[in-house]
Amino acid sequence: MSKTREYFFIGDRGQGEGIEIMGGLWKFILKYAVLTASHFEAHFPNDPHLGEGRDEFLQLPKIKVEPWNGMKGAIAVKGEMTPEARALFLQIIETQFILLWDFMLFKDEQKLLSVSDYTDRIITEHFARDLMEKLFYSWFEPIPEPDRDIKSESNKSGELLEMLLSEMTKEITSMLEKEPSAD
Repeated sequence: MSKTREYFFIGDRGQGEGIEIMGGLWKFILKYAVLTASHFEAHFPNDPHLGEGRDEFLQLPKIKVEPWNGMKGAIAVKGEMTPEARALFLQIIETQFILLWDFMLFKDEQKLLSVSDYTDRIITEHFARDLMEKLFYSWFEPIPEPDRDIKSESNKSGELLEMLLSEMTKEITSMLEKEPSAD
């Protein structure tokens, strides 16, 4: 797996413990990762509290279970993000009926994000860039180029734009003239 820079997610600070109170931006980021992930890895210690969700993950199709060397007696459940796995992750996000202690989400061979000890939320640089690009193109559209696009529209809209720009320029100039100089 290729190494990429990772970042702690510090948004939603003061709104609870890690994913235990999952909301706001983190919930959105996590959902996006689940929906785009192709694989996952979840770690379950041999402890009822920290191993929450173990039985549910062991019932998923197309998984591989192996010892996890991060903790004695713990297992790693690795698998494809099948419809069943995706549904389980999304249900966990929405209902929080399981608090996953430690997991990672991958797209192909690249890690997207990870959570450890409930509270350490880490996203990778390439995932953050992908997410920001998707948001950018969802929230913004290019402004038409004045020379090409406005002239191709009716003259009326071009004249209106010129009039608005002229009025704004006059207003800004007037405001600057009224301000006392900083001499």
